[in-house]
Amino acid sequence: MGRHKPWFVGYLKGKDWLSNYDYDIDTIFKVLQAAKELKQMYHSGVRKVNWLEGKMLYLIFYNKSLRTRNSFQTGVYQLGGQATYISPDQVYAPTLPEDMVPYQTEAISDVARVLSRYGDGIAIRIYGDAAKWVIGRGHRIIREFAKWADIPVLNMEDDVWHPFQSLADAQAALEALGWPRDLRGKKVVVSYAYSGGLKPLAVPQDVASMFALLGADVYVAHPPGFELMDEAMQIAKKYAEHWGSEFKIVHDMDEAFEGATIVYPKAWSPKGFFPPYNNVVDKDGAKAYQDKFKNWIVTMERLEKAGKPYYMHCGPADRGQEVTDEVLDSYEKSLYFEEAENRLHVQKAVMSMVMGE
Repeated sequence: MGRHKPWFVGYLKGKDWLSNYDYDIDTIFKVLQAAKELKQMYHSGVRKVNWLEGKMLYLIFYNKSLRTRNSFQTGVYQLGGQATYISPDQVYAPTLPEDMVPYQTEAISDVARVLSRYGDGIAIRIYGDAAKWVIGRGHRIIREFAKWADIPVLNMEDDVWHPFQSLADAQAALEALGWPRDLRGKKVVVSYAYSGGLKPLAVPQDVASMFALLGADVYVAHPPGFELMDEAMQIAKKYAEHWGSEFKIVHDMDEAFEGATIVYPKAWSPKGFFPPYNNVVDKDGAKAYQDKFKNWIVTMERLEKAGKPYYMHCGPADRGQEVTDEVLDSYEKSLYFEEAENRLHVQKAVMSMVMGE
């Protein structure tokens, strides 16, 4: 199996992967099937194939990363290709037209076309400070790359979506439940959890939409003021309508957790303190508001009271704020590390599909 090319290599040749929701439900399930096969290969000892031999992937990180950077670099290597890490402070920073500074920046339109002459894919991560805390600006930058590039552009997380994370989460959930055909009848809770840091909306929006796409009953739980973007919630509602499943927003963590199959408590920052939902970037105001909700923390007691659902988090989790050490280190139904591993497999699946031939 490591020598011949399986069905999924080149399946989406030349396509971008900017959002999972640019694709239909069937395509998402095909990605998850490919990831399942790749994980089986990985654990059977097949760690290197030649499906992307001679291919180069450029990794542009405006933000730090452990899981994303290493899973992409490892994944493309295991597929027979190579990755080059690009830090914007080590080149003329790729920039939108309105932010150009002579001899400090370079137009994204130029960077994308130059890299297209050299390699076979461009992957980008940008949110928060790198996107000036203007919500949606990071996603706009990634789409600007895709507009000008002649090779696939992959979204490694922006300020709206984190597509590979939610694919990895979907794989972990399906594995834990024995690979059902879909998640109809399963209650999945995407909940706010406290952090003293400022975090983007991408993960909760993508996870809520992904689990709705899989057919689950999705509950989004958060205190007032932590509403997610309307556009993302409309996508989740659309999938709920497709499956005939529930989609609810509640404002109490314990109420939401009750009877859940899976809980996914994750910090994000209140969007009302940032443009375009505010006239200025008010980081201090956002942090002060977040500090009112330190009781939104996941503990063993909370999970036991809810009936011991599976626990999920994209990582890195803020220990002592989002979740207790005990949950991360000893809760028997935690999928925390499985999700992290699955980043490797889902990314290999998509890279094989869009960069393979």
